[in-house]
Amino acid sequence: MSALLLAALMAVLAAPQDPFRAGRAPRRAGGAGEGRATEQAHHGERLVCSDCHTVHNSRGGQPMRFDGVSMPAPVLLREANPTQLCLACHSGSYPLIPDVLGPVSYTADPAGGWFAQGLGLPNAHGHDLSPPSALAAPGSTESFTIECASCHDVHGSSNYRNLLLDPPGSADDGDVRVVVDQIIAPNGANAAQVYTPANLLDRSGMGEFCNSCHDNFHGRSASEEGAQRPWLRHPQEVAIAGAPHADFGHWSGPIVNRVRVETPTDDLVPSVDDRVSCLSCHKAHGSSRPDSLIYADGLRRRSTCQQCHDQ
Repeated sequence: MSALLLAALMAVLAAPQDPFRAGRAPRRAGGAGEGRATEQAHHGERLVCSDCHTVHNSRGGQPMRFDGVSMPAPVLLREANPTQLCLACHSGSYPLIPDVLGPVSYTADPAGGWFAQGLGLPNAHGHDLSPPSALAAPGSTESFTIECASCHDVHGSSNYRNLLLDPPGSADDGDVRVVVDQIIAPNGANAAQVYTPANLLDRSGMGEFCNSCHDNFHGRSASEEGAQRPWLRHPQEVAIAGAPHADFGHWSGPIVNRVRVETPTDDLVPSVDDRVSCLSCHKAHGSSRPDSLIYADGLRRRSTCQQCHDQ
C-alpha cells in the first residue's frame, strides 16, 4: 500500500462520526439562497433518512429515539408514531425549525397557523390533531382522523410544503397540484422570514386541496359559486376585480394586514388577478379564533370580510 493511499485511509477512519443523538436537532442537507424558490426540507436531496429512521436504535449504547425509549418503533421510526415524530422537531423545541404548536415564537403570523391543543385534544380553533377516533369533517359526509401525514407527504412531494398529491377524501381523477412560490427559500436559519404569508405568492390549487375533505363548502355548479345568482357558496378562486359583490377599489387601496390571496399571473398583490382562496379567511392548521378564522385586525371577524366587501 502506498504512503499516499495509507494516509487517505487513515484520514477517513479518523474523521468524526455523525454526532446526531436523541435530543438534538436533525442535520440538514445544504440550504438554498434567496429568489423564486421552491426548495424545502424532507424532499429530494434534502430528504435525510436518519432524521426520522434508525437502523439499530442504538448509538454507543444510547437509544436513537427522540423520547429515549430503548425499544425500536414501527418502521424504525425515531418516535412512537409518525405524528409524534413530526412534533419531535416541529413543536418549538428547535427555534430554527417551523413550529406548528402555538404559541409560535419566531413570528406572530405563521403562514399555516398553529395547533392550539396537543395530540388527541379537541380544538375549536382548528383541526384536531390525532384525535382518538375519526371525526366528521365540516362540510362533508365523511369522517377523518387528522395526522400530519393526512396532508403532508413524509417523503416529500412536488407540491408546496410537501402536500399530498392525493389527499384523503379526494375524488379527483388526477393529482391535486398546489402551486405556491416562496420569495425567500429556507436555509435552516431563517424561519421568521420564510414561514409567513408575506413570503408567499399563492398561485393555484389550495382550494382544490381543501375541497378534498370539505367538499360541500365548495360550489358544484355555476349557480352555486359566484357565476350566477342566487349562489349558495362563497366564491373561491374567482377574481376580486369585477366581482359584483366585491369592492376592488377598496381591496387595491392601502389595506393594513392584507389577507392572503391567490395571484396566478403576476407577482403583485394587490392586482387585477387577485382571487380569494380558502386561506384568505382560514389558517390551515388553526388560529387563535374559532374555526381557524383570520381576524385581519386581530379583533373582529368583519375586518377580514371588509377587505373585499367595504360596507
